[in-house]
Formats: sequence, C-alpha cells, structure tokens
Amino acid sequence: MDSHKGTCSSANAMPTPRTTPQVAPQRYNGPARDGDWTNYRDTITSLYLDQNKSLKEVMRIMREEYYFYATEKMYKIRFNKWGLHKKLRAHQVAELLVQRGKRAAAGKSSVSFVHGRKIDTDRLNTYLRRVSPSRRKELMAMLSGKVELGAAQKRSIEEIICRTPSPDPEPELLPRRVEAPDDLRLPEECMQIVRSYVSGAFDAALWQTTPNQELVFPHRGRTWLDPASSARQLFVNGFTQQGFRMLRITFDEYRDVMVRQDPSLLVETCLAMGALLQCGPGLAESLINYVCEMSRIVFGAKHPLYLLFVRLRTASPSEISRFMGLILQSFLQAVRLNSRLKPTYLATVYRGMLNSDFIDTITAQKCMQGLLTDLEETASSVSDPAEREALQKDIELLQYHVSWLYELHNIPTEAKVAAQTLAETHASGDPRVARFGCYNMLRTLRTSHEVSDEEAIELMFKSLSICETEFGPKDNATVTLLATLQSYLRRAGKDEEAARIKADFEARWDEVVEELSRSKTQ
Repeated sequence: MDSHKGTCSSANAMPTPRTTPQVAPQRYNGPARDGDWTNYRDTITSLYLDQNKSLKEVMRIMREEYYFYATEKMYKIRFNKWGLHKKLRAHQVAELLVQRGKRAAAGKSSVSFVHGRKIDTDRLNTYLRRVSPSRRKELMAMLSGKVELGAAQKRSIEEIICRTPSPDPEPELLPRRVEAPDDLRLPEECMQIVRSYVSGAFDAALWQTTPNQELVFPHRGRTWLDPASSARQLFVNGFTQQGFRMLRITFDEYRDVMVRQDPSLLVETCLAMGALLQCGPGLAESLINYVCEMSRIVFGAKHPLYLLFVRLRTASPSEISRFMGLILQSFLQAVRLNSRLKPTYLATVYRGMLNSDFIDTITAQKCMQGLLTDLEETASSVSDPAEREALQKDIELLQYHVSWLYELHNIPTEAKVAAQTLAETHASGDPRVARFGCYNMLRTLRTSHEVSDEEAIELMFKSLSICETEFGPKDNATVTLLATLQSYLRRAGKDEEAARIKADFEARWDEVVEELSRSKTQ
C-alpha cells in the first residue's frame, strides 16, 4: 500500500513561513499512520498556526485536498505531542518572561519565537492581563521554581527562542538560561527580588483584591509622590530652599507609607527617583540611601525592599534610571500575575515612566492602546447604568492619553496645547484631565521650542486663574505654577512683576507646607 510522501522538519530549527501544499495528495488509503503525520506535519502546522485555520477547517482541507483522514481526537492527541497550541501555555509564558528578563537586564531588545511562531510583546501582555487567577498562581509558582515541569513541558520550552531583532528570518538557536556576566547580575537580581516582594505580599495577604481580582489601593487624599513631584519643579525654577523643604516632607512621610506597605509604595518610590534624577546630582542617591536605611529599620536586613535598594547604592545616575524602568516593569508584570490593575492607574504609571525616560514613546503608546482596548471590551459587557457611566469616563480619559501620545507628545508646541486642554476641561470635563493639563504644561515648557517666553507667560497667567478656581489658591499645582511663572517673568526682564509673583508665592508657601504636613498620606 502506498504511503504519503513528504519531508520532516527538524524540531530544533527555526522554520520559515510555511506554504502549502508540501506533499502531493493521493487517494484514500486508510486512517493516518505515524509516518503520514510526520510527512504532513509542516502542512498541518502551516494551516493551523500560520494561516490560523480552525481545527475543523484543517481537517476538511487535509481530507479534500490531501486525502488525509483522521478524527478530531487524533488531531488533538497529535497537537499535544507536537506542542502545537494557538494559545500560550503557562510554562511557555514563564520561560518567555525568564529569557526576556535576562536579555532586558543586559540592555538587549528581544524578539521571541515559540515553536517557530513569533510572539510579540503585545500578545504576552494580553496573556498577563487576561489570565485566570488559577493560572496566575501556577505561573508564579513556575517563576519561583516551586513547580517541577513535566517531560512534555520541558520539551516544549526547548523550542522557545529569544534573540535580538534582525531582518534574518533564520534566528540562531541561543543557549537557554545562560548566566549573566558579573557586571549584568545587578539588574537581574533586582528583578528577581521584585518578583519575590510581590509574591510575598500576596501570600501574606498584605495586599487585598476585590471579588473580580482587582488590586485594592487604600483611599488617600493625595499620594506620597505629590510633594516629590513639586520638589522637582521648585528645583528647576531656582527655589532651592523650598525644594529641599518639600523633600523633607517627602522623607518624613515615607516611613508611614512604608509601614502600611501600600501596593503603590514601590511604584511611587521609583517615580520619585525619576523626578529627582532630573533635579540635579545627588538627590536621587539621597533618596536611595534614605529608603535603604528606613527599610532596614522597619523591616530588617532580609526584607526585599532593603535587599533591592542596598544594591542600588553603588549605581550611577544612568544605571539608576535604567534599573528603575526594569524594576517597574517587573513589578507590574508580577502584580498582574496575581491580580488585575485598574486601567486608569496603569495609565498614570505609564505616563510617569515616560516622563522619567524609563520607557520610550512607542512602548507607552502600545501599553496605553492595550489598556484602552481591554477597557472598551469590559464596558461592552456591563449592563448596570452607573457602572457603565463610570467606565465610559475612564475610557474617555484613556482615549485622551492615547490621542496625546500619538499626536501631541514631544511636538514643539506641546505646552501650549496642554494649557488649552486645561482651559477647555476645567469647568465641565474630567478634573483628572484638567490637572494633567496643568502639570503637563509645566513639565513641557522648557522643551516646547516654538512657544516663546511671552507666550509661555500669557499661558501661565490664564492657567493660574483656572487653577485657583479649580484646585484652590493653595493647591500644590497652583503654587508650583506661581514658582514657574516667576522664573519666566524674571527671564523676560519683567523684574517688578516677577517680584510681585514671588511675594505671592512666598505668602502662600508656608500655608501649603503646613497643609501638607497636616494632611499626611493616611
């Protein structure tokens, strides 16, 4: 009896995109045998994965065009044997995270392949956002080494490849789990400590989740990060004494925040580092030393936070910036294995990471777009009117962020557009957008090269009136705007007006500090 003819692809080679047919069809000669499956493996794989056909479509095409007969159960058994799955498996994701993490620690970008199929970052992030709670626990156990992989799983991860992106369609098979050189172990160790910190917080029930697995953040009137951000703007505009006083408030509050072990503690610490790195030499290093000593006093020398920051004491400013980005991404990734994070919170974090140069614009765009897509899908299945209205506001906020990143971020008139946003949204729009407009205007004035000093002064006077009405005359944003306005007036030679604004700033300043000290982040 004639048998099906064909070629067998190597399990270890990276296949190029497949085309069908590869084997000449013949007439029916009984159910498929082992040799037939081997001969037609590439053809079946191409149909199922590369052409994204359903199993029933694959069966029909193989039957009608190749006279290849097998039951659905036979296909599924063979797919399991080959490791042929459209959806990522937990053990595959764990291996991808390990390999990509090591390459990120070495400062390398990555492109990943599972059984010859390219797995981009968006697909990996989608898996982490949507994975079920039971799968999250399984994945965390694999990452921490608590689960021994089965033989089939071990064979499967042997065909996972991470390499540097290249136009070459035939990537070389890289050795798995290569130990990093001595000078690359620090970021790798930091990411491992972060995963341990997150896992321990959930295991000890320090962090709570809602019934739908959303991580609970304690309600606070403001974040510990607020005074750190204000300190940055004060330093930039020459108010050194006030900037250091604001930093003292920041440091004084840090112990209270640390004792509570708020889920946002590490995120806000990293973003504060980003703000201080932009203020001048030594400030970020001072915060590292303070966090290191305070975590040792509060938790002891074996706590992950101490182990993390004591490793950063010897890092240079450029290394600190790179490590903060890796730490934040590792933290968000680990948290999302155990819970869901509110999309608007993630959007705020991604904006902070972008402003601190921890991630690039393209990465921020992809992250924001993914959040928006998920939120829109969630809203489409909600029937409660009040919940749907709240989700719609969040969707509009994310749409604003996405639109800004794609169309306005880093344009030479960004500060002017931000001021217009503040003017348009303060009365009837989302107050979150209005506040963002104010802070974004202040942040981008120095880089908006097509906005003259005269235009900047006019924008700030108009914005000041709005901030006083919207946020209050002694609000952080309002007083920080005063400090910035004073420096621009001075630079434009308007000394009398600058002196008046400075006196106004100093009159409000003591009250602002008193209010900040009174309303600690409790």
